[in-house]
Amino acid sequence: MKSRRRLLALAMSGLMMAGMLTGCGGGDNGGAASGGGAASGSGAAGSGGGAAGSGDSYKITTICMALNSDYWHMVEAGAKLAGEDLKAEGINVEVNVIGPNAESDSATQINMVEDAVTNKVDAIVLAANEPTALVSAAQTVKKANIPLILIDTKLNTDDDSLYSCFVGTGNKDAGKLGGEFIASKLKTGDKAAIIRGTVGQTVHDDRGAGAEEAMKAAGIEVVAVQPADSDRGKAVNVAENIIQSNPDIKAFYATNDDMALGAYQAVAAANLKDVVVVGFDGTFNAMDSIAKDEMSASVAQLPVEEGYQGVMNAVKILQGESVEKDQPLDVVVLNKDNVADFRTELEAKIAKSGVKLG
Repeated sequence: MKSRRRLLALAMSGLMMAGMLTGCGGGDNGGAASGGGAASGSGAAGSGGGAAGSGDSYKITTICMALNSDYWHMVEAGAKLAGEDLKAEGINVEVNVIGPNAESDSATQINMVEDAVTNKVDAIVLAANEPTALVSAAQTVKKANIPLILIDTKLNTDDDSLYSCFVGTGNKDAGKLGGEFIASKLKTGDKAAIIRGTVGQTVHDDRGAGAEEAMKAAGIEVVAVQPADSDRGKAVNVAENIIQSNPDIKAFYATNDDMALGAYQAVAAANLKDVVVVGFDGTFNAMDSIAKDEMSASVAQLPVEEGYQGVMNAVKILQGESVEKDQPLDVVVLNKDNVADFRTELEAKIAKSGVKLG
């Protein structure tokens, strides 16, 4: 389908990888929510088998970790773009995108999953904000015979029958790229610190572990690994404390961009020079900072593609198609040399979706 291939391309002067993919909705339970999508439908949960263009209708709920940042709104944009592309192919999909107000609010996210089951949606696309806590919710989805497509992070379980497929970044390998970028800017024996998201979140565990492994392999001394719960304000405080103990610090790596921006704020306030600050996600705020020679880099995921492929895989499954169980997305290390081209392509996709950022 031409429209799908166009969105998969993500061509940025050779920087973007076309998704190697085939595969990942609905009440509002008090969290931030944004409905939308194509014309509504009411297919039975878990139903499918119709041919594309046959007038099939589906309800798909996409549940993000939160809807409090540009990253998750970009996932929202991708999900809605998928709905529009499917509509153009004659498949009516009601795409509802919801999420808690904070990534730490797993209780609300669990309620959102359970509400989606109660409302008899046809498929659920989920970015679990707490991979262990959401296992029970996934079991509820399975009992209701509703396809569950995981995006961004896997559940903390060995039971892969709980989900149909996973679409997302290989976070440990991507973290290594961030660590290697830092190592390329430093020399053996230099000090670096890692500021990470909530302890126990597998995504942040992997991003931090990958970067730490790469830096240590290059002879960089990692003097601290501290959590800041994906919060910019907390990251400022954490970075200030690290700087106080290590005034000769040469780099900060953060497992998301908000924390990286907080680390840069602390570095600037301390009037430290030539400190490398690298984040993770490729948000617009991070791109602004990189363009101004503040942050040095960000390991950019493809959140639009993540949301897009989540919905596309859901419809494939509902129509009886087979999909790959694990579908990795590539990343791009953004720096001052490539950030402008990356941003131009991303903004065009978000504008097409109609989703507002900020």
